[in-house]
Amino acid sequence: MDDQSVNHSEYRDFAAPSVILVATDLDDDIDYLMPHAVAQARAANSALVLANVVPAAEVSGFDATALLPAEAADRKQEAERRLRNIASLMREVGIPCEALVRSGSPAEVIPAMAKEIGAARVIIGTHGRRRVKKMLLGSVANAILRKVEVPICTIGPQASYMAPNGVPRRILHPVSLSPGYQHSARLALEIAQFYQAAITLLHVLPRNAQDGSDAEMLADWTRAELKKLVPDEAPLWILSSIKVEQGTVVPGILDAANEMNADLIILGVNPGQSFWSIGEDNTAYDIILQAGCPVLTVRRSPSAHAGEKQHEDGRSISAGAA
Repeated sequence: MDDQSVNHSEYRDFAAPSVILVATDLDDDIDYLMPHAVAQARAANSALVLANVVPAAEVSGFDATALLPAEAADRKQEAERRLRNIASLMREVGIPCEALVRSGSPAEVIPAMAKEIGAARVIIGTHGRRRVKKMLLGSVANAILRKVEVPICTIGPQASYMAPNGVPRRILHPVSLSPGYQHSARLALEIAQFYQAAITLLHVLPRNAQDGSDAEMLADWTRAELKKLVPDEAPLWILSSIKVEQGTVVPGILDAANEMNADLIILGVNPGQSFWSIGEDNTAYDIILQAGCPVLTVRRSPSAHAGEKQHEDGRSISAGAA
């Protein structure tokens, strides 16, 4: 996989972040979120920063969701107490850990906080684990997914499985072949190398792909494109496999993850784009909701691949190619 502009240390920090920000609401996610955070911190020798954002007090009490000043102060004090206690327990077991409680909008504060502390990964849970019918993540966490620029590890309501000691052994990386896919593939392979994990690169062709010989040619072309992502020396440090399926994207990815007992799914996402994005369509959103393991979303920058254009089905091709 040729990329002269790759900053190796940047990719290594993605694989083994020095600082992980854990964004928790303390009410619906803390019990199932912390075991994952602890496991990842131990696996990567990371420091944890536990964060909670208390809504700012409103002068007017007419808004039913607004907090009066006294209530906001009490809630912030209680959040600080709880997070300090958890952070203290973490330090007792050898994990560097601090607690931060801020006032404001979580959708604004969490992304700013991630930059402020230099976090290389953010872990969030889904609101509604105890109320699964509630919309995944809610508007707040969905906004966090759109705005945070570093990888986000989301623990969905079905993610009961956690890799032993936080070390993934079987990684699934769905490749959309939409702009920027090389970046997320490089990250997925870097994580596989770091943890010496087996990794499967998967592409799901649309059901309406051509029939007969054309369909086979398309599948062969897709396999060849996926193989280009794997460096020639990769067999020395990981076990990689290529898989091309035809069907619906979300069920295809979830079925592949279940079949291989994946303990981590890595998704490349292009916020604001409609193909395999967290913008116009709900592909990443639906995978997080239903996945039985953590999902690591990696924000891609399509502008870095301005020389590419796309087929109608979303596959990218070099400018000027047929």
